[in-house]
Amino acid sequence: MTSPNAPLPYHDTVEIVPTDEAEDIRQVIDALELLLARSLLKSGQFRADVHVKTHGYALGELRVLPNLPDELAQGLFAHDRTYPVMARFSNAASQAQPDALPDGRGLAIKVLDVIGEMLPDDPSPRAAQDFVMINHPVFFARNVNDYLRLEQVLVQADDNPLATAEGALTGGDWNPLNWHWREVLTVARIAGQLPTHPADQTYFSMAAIRFGNYVAKYRAKPLGDRHESYLKLIQQLGTHADALRLALETTLRTQQVLFEFQVQLRTSEASMPIEDATIEWPESESPYRTVAHLLLPRQEIEPLRRQSEYQNLAFNVWHALAAHRPLGGINRVRRRVYPISATWRQTKAADTE
Repeated sequence: MTSPNAPLPYHDTVEIVPTDEAEDIRQVIDALELLLARSLLKSGQFRADVHVKTHGYALGELRVLPNLPDELAQGLFAHDRTYPVMARFSNAASQAQPDALPDGRGLAIKVLDVIGEMLPDDPSPRAAQDFVMINHPVFFARNVNDYLRLEQVLVQADDNPLATAEGALTGGDWNPLNWHWREVLTVARIAGQLPTHPADQTYFSMAAIRFGNYVAKYRAKPLGDRHESYLKLIQQLGTHADALRLALETTLRTQQVLFEFQVQLRTSEASMPIEDATIEWPESESPYRTVAHLLLPRQEIEPLRRQSEYQNLAFNVWHALAAHRPLGGINRVRRRVYPISATWRQTKAADTE
């Protein structure tokens, strides 16, 4: 008899794709392209839609732990091996703002020299597995239809904060019973986070991926103590717009940074949905378990930020092994919008050379 906490197997029908999703994704792309063009017209600059401000890039290693149990020894983590990685720390906002302002913070990891079958339409010229995370466990939209609604709110509000908040909450319906409270609260929780050192954050995938024979979410959690002054960071935040970049550069100049890379296996269809990215999977039912360590050794990262190789670097959850195929509607819409955003970023980088 199957244990109630046993991981549920992956199968090709774990995703439930709405019949109108393809049209919703098409409209999302239309809205995104309009927002990007409008931003260019207003600012004269090629600004991406999110994660505009990068704190720094760092080189390191992903060290898969030995002797993992069978349910964790999947895909990239099937064998104890060390992979080279490139990591990017960033703010989540669509504008480059001072680091003292509340915002979501991101960590993206590109694992290089991976071995195994890649997704068939992966545009990356080099075999790599990307993990893209933010410092909040859930996404602000349940599915593609919700995501489209929020994109359309941004189009209609035209950078008016009050109109954006009103549209996101009410959706044009003045019956409070129909308002989108959960989505708006999630946006507020992500965007309202106070700044802390990038190496002190826990970063989450928010959406699910295939994990070999199973399904999982993942996160990167800080491991070990750093010997730095929190007061110094506060002082930098008050005097320097790029305080988090300075803090990250200082830290990696003097000490290594270590994260536990952990996965949360899906053990329940009811409490761990794939098609609703706003629901946090309960750790009481399936705790996160460490499968690897992300090590960023001491290094000078400031020069990397100015190199075109890194300015043009794109992270995409669909740069992946087939064993770690992204799942759910939010990941399916990412499959179409990430390349658009990446092209925009690269245009911006080329424009500034």
